Amino acid sequence: MTGKSSRLDRRQRPELRIGRNELPVFFFNSLRPQLLKTLQPETKCLVVVAPVGYGKTVMMSMLFNDLRQAGKQCLWLTLDDRDLTVESIIFELGEMLYRDDKSLHPTQALFRGYDLAERRIDILIRQLNNYPLPITIFIDNLHFCVDPGLGRLLDQFLFRTRGSVHFVISSSREIPFDTTRAQLEGLTRQIGPAELSFGECEVAELLGDKLCQKIGAQGIREVVRKTEGWPAAARMIKILLDSSAQPKAALESFSGSDESFGQLLNSQVLSAFSDETREFLLGLAQLRIFSEELCSEAIGGKQAVHEHLTYLAEHNMFIIPLDPSRSWFRLHGLFRDHLLRESELLLDASRRQEVLVRAARWCERHGLWRDAVEYAFTSGSMPTAIQILEHIAPFFVRDLGAGTQYIRWLEMLHERGRQAGAEAEYWFVWALAFHRRYEYAHKQITKLSSRLQRRKSRAGSSDLHRRIAILRISLDSLMDRIEDSYQGAARWLAEANDGEDDAFDLAAAHCIICCYLTNNFRFVEARKVAQFARQIAFQAESTYAQGWVACYAALIAVGEGGYADAYADLVQALAVTRAELGDEAGICGTMALIAARSAVGMGLDSEARQLLELGIKSSRDHGFLEAAGCGLEAGLMLWSGKDDDVIELSMLRNVVGVYPQRLAYTFSCYLIRRLIVLGRIDDAFAEAERIGLNHASGKGTGRTEKALRVAHLDALMAMAKIELQIAAGRYKRVMPLLAGELRQAKASGCSARLVELELNSASIAVRLQDHALGIRHVTRAVRIASSRRIVRPFTDHLEILNILVSQSKASAWGFAIEEERLFFVQICRHLDSAGQVEIANLAASEGGSRMLDVLTPREIELLGFLDAGLSNQQMADRTDISLTTVKWHLQNLYGKLGVSSRTAALARARTMSLLG
Repeated sequence: MTGKSSRLDRRQRPELRIGRNELPVFFFNSLRPQLLKTLQPETKCLVVVAPVGYGKTVMMSMLFNDLRQAGKQCLWLTLDDRDLTVESIIFELGEMLYRDDKSLHPTQALFRGYDLAERRIDILIRQLNNYPLPITIFIDNLHFCVDPGLGRLLDQFLFRTRGSVHFVISSSREIPFDTTRAQLEGLTRQIGPAELSFGECEVAELLGDKLCQKIGAQGIREVVRKTEGWPAAARMIKILLDSSAQPKAALESFSGSDESFGQLLNSQVLSAFSDETREFLLGLAQLRIFSEELCSEAIGGKQAVHEHLTYLAEHNMFIIPLDPSRSWFRLHGLFRDHLLRESELLLDASRRQEVLVRAARWCERHGLWRDAVEYAFTSGSMPTAIQILEHIAPFFVRDLGAGTQYIRWLEMLHERGRQAGAEAEYWFVWALAFHRRYEYAHKQITKLSSRLQRRKSRAGSSDLHRRIAILRISLDSLMDRIEDSYQGAARWLAEANDGEDDAFDLAAAHCIICCYLTNNFRFVEARKVAQFARQIAFQAESTYAQGWVACYAALIAVGEGGYADAYADLVQALAVTRAELGDEAGICGTMALIAARSAVGMGLDSEARQLLELGIKSSRDHGFLEAAGCGLEAGLMLWSGKDDDVIELSMLRNVVGVYPQRLAYTFSCYLIRRLIVLGRIDDAFAEAERIGLNHASGKGTGRTEKALRVAHLDALMAMAKIELQIAAGRYKRVMPLLAGELRQAKASGCSARLVELELNSASIAVRLQDHALGIRHVTRAVRIASSRRIVRPFTDHLEILNILVSQSKASAWGFAIEEERLFFVQICRHLDSAGQVEIANLAASEGGSRMLDVLTPREIELLGFLDAGLSNQQMADRTDISLTTVKWHLQNLYGKLGVSSRTAALARARTMSLLG
């Protein structure tokens, strides 16, 4: 079964929960609580907390109907004993608010990552706030959710949704939210047993005139006393009195104790049925919900089932319809609990198992897969559970995204010493990986691979072998087993057969190889592999796949220092992806992180901040290590080091924590270098000591060190050590290391690294009072950086540039190409006043005639628009390009003119006679 062929059309997918989003209906006459008259419609959240049997659902359904009749928008969600996690609530509410009909390929979804609770809550809050009309969300039976994160979800509901979003919530236990804040802000009203209890008026209405006449006013008071106002008990007493020839005597004999209620159910309810009907009820109690067809299959006897259900409905015997057509039902919780206890005593164990197994098979055939598995496990029939799991795994885990539930089932199976089929175990590994339980997933896939090797020749297993292999390769990549993922991907592609493998898997394998080659500075090979990946992604007709390939291709340009190319490609790809998938798609955030690094490298700090804001939201639950590294480096470059900075160091460290250890080393190197730029030398050395960078090897320490080795990290650690040595004044000691890194950077084609090393060399030269050598190093750096728009290293060395520029003549700076001279002028616009004088001379040393050869036709066109006074948006409208692209061209124009604003650009253009 391939990812493509196993995907089900949305229209064929069954509803997993009958009646869960439907307003419940009741056979018995419901009494309207007086408290409904006192409820204020503007209350943000109505909280109903009371034990079972207090009519919480009845009261909420009446309020729901009132709002609907008033033309209000309402949604209803009923939880049950399978809704243990916040994930379930978020998923169901999200489905009701916005249904996404797009299925993901398994490898695509795996690399997409599992959204952490915080992000999933953020998405749901945005969906609620974007709902076009005022809306009230009803959540019944919230007590089933025992997730520690429930309080956080409820606080978000209360304090982050707009005023027109309201909630009505019921529970049989206290609800965990910030009640103090909610009460102070007037957001909640809580209703408890006292307000739901039946008084004499409600009891009299429930019993009816005939019974009230028989028991009198004293009898009514006695019912209230013995039931303590508990509505469920009052209804059971009504059953007792209705069936008694002497209601007064029957009431006197009823004590009101739990044992008395059990006796009531046995003596007055069950005893009224025939033996056949009682046995039917004991079998019925095994079913959480039921229809006539399900009962006929599970319990047997189609005609008898119809008669039993009709009788129960007609006599209001604790049976509750779950849908408007009244085809699905459940038993009242109290009644079912009593029947289950009775069935353990009176119903043969083999009969109970038979009912549950037959129910499981019926639910499997009709797409009620959650119920099917639960019935199979409850029956104790592990073969039945295994067969069902094998059938439902692809849809349940991948398309539905219910991996948490599936993991629980497989772990239950393993705890009982059983293994599921290979297909089901494959999806177990996939679910573990999707939830970032990589180590556990790796152990399980190793077991599964060994198991399949023992029966490799079995027919039909080749596709599964291929899927397991690419899953293992993906796991190695996500766990940063760099060499293993590379070798595995190469072997997998070598064994590929034309047309048999899924296009997304093929693209993923190429991307993994591309990433390995990029990390080791093998850029030419990486670019060829990326081109193959582009072609495959195009064939897959997947915007998501094309976005992934764009990310890996951009990493090549970033590694080389080609920020201008990477930025232009990513901005264009990001615009397409956002339009197709929306900002919530994690791939948009991943692309934004790499684009942010390119923007910072070019000195576009404002654009970088916007991109980082988009990317950081999904960085903890989506993406891959190298993309996260780009975002972290951009964040640190924008970090001012102050406590009140918009970019917080703790926020960046939180991202580091969810990735393999290599990112922690990488982040520390970025941090060391930033601290040096900020002048916090002691802090930089402390961070270096923490990761072992001050040791003689300069490569760090630690038992996992060998597994972390890639050329990119080696070079980064070497660069951090060079800058630490320079900061410490150990110039002569660092020169051999600096010379060696320069040779390696030239050999590998890492232009940005070359620029940084040349500027470090200039820094040493200035400190040794050799300004002529310093100018030569800066000139070489400019020559490398100008065409690629590598700006950031120069702004980090402004102090050195200021010394060299202010103490030299314009003639000392020999730039052979106009582009280099203008680039340098732009870089130096932030120098102090002494440096600005010489830069002005340098800027004026060439006329406008050569400038016309440097400017592109688009830049000349925009210069004319500037002169005409058009805004950026007006320019975009005139040229039919995006606003972002207009800003990009203007930045290039300013750079070539050596200015930083519109006014200065026009002034410089007039001086150079560039305007007509």
